[in-house]
Amino acid sequence: MKKEKKENKLNLKIESKDINPGALSIIKKLNDSGYEALVVGGCIRNLIMGGEAHDWDINTKAEPEEIVEVFRDYKVIPVGKKFGTLTVVINHINYEVSTFKKNKSVPTPNLLEDLRHRDFTINALAWREGEGVIDYFNGLEDIKQKIIRGVEDPVERIKEDPLRMLRAIRLACELDFKIDKATLQGIEENSSLIKKVSPERIRDEFVKILISNFPKRGFKLLQQLGLLQFILPELEGCVGFYQEDFCPNKDLFEHIINLLNNLPPDLALRLVALLGEVTQPISNSQTSREEVAAKILRRLKFKNSIIKKVSILVQEDWRAIDFLNPKNVRQFISKNGEENILNVLELKRADIKIGKKISKLKQLEKIEQKVREVLEEKPPVSLKDLAINGKDLIDLGYQEGVELGGMLKKLLEIVIDKPELNRREKLLEFLETDSMK
Repeated sequence: MKKEKKENKLNLKIESKDINPGALSIIKKLNDSGYEALVVGGCIRNLIMGGEAHDWDINTKAEPEEIVEVFRDYKVIPVGKKFGTLTVVINHINYEVSTFKKNKSVPTPNLLEDLRHRDFTINALAWREGEGVIDYFNGLEDIKQKIIRGVEDPVERIKEDPLRMLRAIRLACELDFKIDKATLQGIEENSSLIKKVSPERIRDEFVKILISNFPKRGFKLLQQLGLLQFILPELEGCVGFYQEDFCPNKDLFEHIINLLNNLPPDLALRLVALLGEVTQPISNSQTSREEVAAKILRRLKFKNSIIKKVSILVQEDWRAIDFLNPKNVRQFISKNGEENILNVLELKRADIKIGKKISKLKQLEKIEQKVREVLEEKPPVSLKDLAINGKDLIDLGYQEGVELGGMLKKLLEIVIDKPELNRREKLLEFLETDSMK
């Protein structure tokens, strides 16, 4: 018997109990002060779709100075004030409170004009206590049909803020929605406008696309709509580049985005998959993968902690590492840390999946078992794990500095090779023998 496809039920009757208490109190204080105020945007969309709302946005007729006055007894953060947005903090939670957008053709700012200039119909929704959801632009129907559509004129909305081109793709990946044809066309025709957007804002949307449930779809759209060439030209260069040794019958771009789709949504791990191969089409062989990846991440204003984490794995040829040999496992952990060996296994698994090589998956199970066995043994992999320390070497006459550091490093290499030698008497015996040479 054929099962009927289960439809997601929409919550169209949002009540006060569904709204965050802090957001409700902000609306009440503004209303009591004579200013119209409503909850707007993505938080309403999420509630309608039955999800959780994390970021609460309130739009109001009050001007920024009036908002500050109403909330004079609260912490108010003025970042964004010149754009008409303030952050009101209640119980350590941030709420964005924005003045209705002004329009030269409309002397008095109002809700309709404000929502008219929001990015997409599914975000151009508002909620007022006692009235419920307000939908001027058919956003509810677009949610039902799973469509991302620019409000009224998509091109005008893009010109108001070109970041909206990335946001459309990000929402398509997060919500599993389709972008309507007019909006797609608007993005394609205006893709170069993304150059006007700051790297930090681009990075934030880029990251959300990367760690979404559908990263492959996201990067295909970025490439097809002409945005990738401006954001990540190194990846654009992988389109049409074939390397049969590890991606037969597919160009390098397709191989990389397939890899992303088969990895868990971990930022560093997906960045490694994304950036680890982009040097292949670059003719300058003097440029290492690590250097290229770091340069891209710095350009997109990633934090140094992420750059460091990604660089560790990018410099390794993770396909070639043989973890069936316990010594190789210990050496890798010593150099790169225990967490990264698990990341390499995830990369290997994803690579095998896209190659559809079942026999290699069975081999990977053996490799994982070997790695687990080594980890359970807790082998010596760092200087602090050695059975003797620097003080012991000084007592034996070694000089602090290069000589001492070099010998400790040598001892570590010995015990990584043969962990059973990591006993005080064994290491002292080696030192005595070495000093007699």
